[in-house]
Amino acid sequence: TQEQIETMVAQVTGDKILPAPVLKQIVTKTDGIPLFVEELTRMVLESGLLREGGRRFELIGPLPPLAIPATLQDWLMARLDRLAPVKEVAQLAAAIGREFSYELINAVDLVEERTLRQGLAQLASAGLLQPQTGAGSRSVTYAFKHALIQEAAYQSLLKSRRQQYHQRIAQTLVERFYDTACEQPELLAHHYTEAGLYDTAIAYWQWAGPSCRPAPGRPGSS
Repeated sequence: TQEQIETMVAQVTGDKILPAPVLKQIVTKTDGIPLFVEELTRMVLESGLLREGGRRFELIGPLPPLAIPATLQDWLMARLDRLAPVKEVAQLAAAIGREFSYELINAVDLVEERTLRQGLAQLASAGLLQPQTGAGSRSVTYAFKHALIQEAAYQSLLKSRRQQYHQRIAQTLVERFYDTACEQPELLAHHYTEAGLYDTAIAYWQWAGPSCRPAPGRPGSS
């Protein structure tokens, strides 16, 4: 409803009032889709069309029509493209899954740690990721705020890069997180499948079962 949209807009703006023409366009363009409401409001705040004055925003010039891409996928891709410096962090995270730990994404070692920390912080600040537990520590876990955000980041990867990421993630799980891999052999199977390593993937699919036995690829196993 319009009232619910206005409440969501206020949450994004920190309860600062938008000009009536801006709010009207947001209500009209988003068609009541919550993710559209959040993202279009954020885009307006980042667009340079407004200036902050006390408890409200003011237009600094004529208001152009607010353009929403034809599909939500396009919209999310545009959002990621505006965060180009940290897009690689989002792509790597998306390859791991909807939820992931800082410990794992850092251990994969495809992004320099300082860049990784800054990227995760920026993605969280932009509202694309949400810290789940242990914020500020190595035990922190993150989740993409919406599954479609993860999908958009994942689909932006070239196939060769995607396979490289999955192979590295699988290797890291085997070498550094074997307890997790042992408890979830289907997770290894998924990553090896997406990496195009089908023989190894099949072995892990076969090993996925009610009991945990040494799976193929475990360091030191025979």
